[in-house]
Parts: sequence; structure tokens; C-alpha cells
Amino acid sequence: MPRRRREIDVRARLPMGDLAEQLATELRANHESGQPIIDEQEFPTGKIRVTVIWDQWDRTPSEGRTAIILRAYEIAESPEYLSRIVLASGLTVPEAHALGMLPYQIIPALRRGDHVTADECRNAMVEEGASILSDPTNPQLRFATEVEAEASRKRLADRLPQSEPVWVVTHEVGNVEDWLPTETG
Repeated sequence: MPRRRREIDVRARLPMGDLAEQLATELRANHESGQPIIDEQEFPTGKIRVTVIWDQWDRTPSEGRTAIILRAYEIAESPEYLSRIVLASGLTVPEAHALGMLPYQIIPALRRGDHVTADECRNAMVEEGASILSDPTNPQLRFATEVEAEASRKRLADRLPQSEPVWVVTHEVGNVEDWLPTETG
């Protein structure tokens, strides 16, 4: 298979101002919850892989997402820090979920007699960072780890009084088809 080496200057072709500035603001703020989720993985070499999970990417092509992330780091961090970034990827919550990066989810399990409504739960989930790209009526509040999901569940219970028993953390283990025996023949 051929090996091709190319350089692409996406900065010259893509408008990045607003999203890059918004992301730079988020980098400086380091919020406890909400979007974007900025994941920085540092390797033993000191190099960094950055993944930004953010529904704002919805209409931005992959190359543009990378350029915006790098521009945001250029605005918010030192040139030395920026030079350590070797891979920058941007994904929406549904894209990250489809790739298996967000297997934990918080869902509201409302019962008759609960002291909160479905609308209150939906609004609290959106404030916490839930995605409404796939279905605006059914927010997806997803996480990479159980620890992150449990911390969010606690924040939801604090944000919405008397809602603690409503919030359930689920963990996806894969497709049913992955667990079924395969036919040989």
C-alpha cells in the first residue's frame, strides 16, 4: 500500500474565529461540567493528544475541527504547550458515543409521585452538558468513566432538589450481536 505524506494548511481555508475563541475561553475556565469536554492525554514523551467532545462541531468538517482546536490552544496557552500537541480531534457527543468513548450514561427514571418533572430533569441534564443533537426531546448525558458519571449524578441531585432517587447511571457493554454465538457452516 502506498504511503503518502501531505501537508494541509486548513487555517487558510476555514473561518475559525467564534468557535476558536469560545473554546479558548473554555480552556481557561476549566468548568466542572457542561460542554465542551476537553480530554488531554499526556504521553511519557511529554507530547499531548487532545480530544474535544462538543456538539458545536455539528456543522464543522474534521479538518476544521482540528484547526479550531489548535487555534484555541494558541490563544489560551503558551507556544511551548501548543508545540506539545501531536493530535487534536473534535467529535460531537453522538460521534464519540458511536466510537465507544462514552459508555456511561445518566438517565432519569421518573416514577409517579416523584417530586420533579420530566421537563425539569431534561433542563438539568442539558445544563450539565447533555447532547440534544440526536433527539432534542431525549438528552444524552454521557461519560467516559463511571467516576465522571457518578460526579455528574451528584451535581444533578444538588441542582434539582429531591431528585436524587431519579438519576440512574447505566453502562453499555456492547451490542447484543457481539454476545451471541456465531453460526459456522
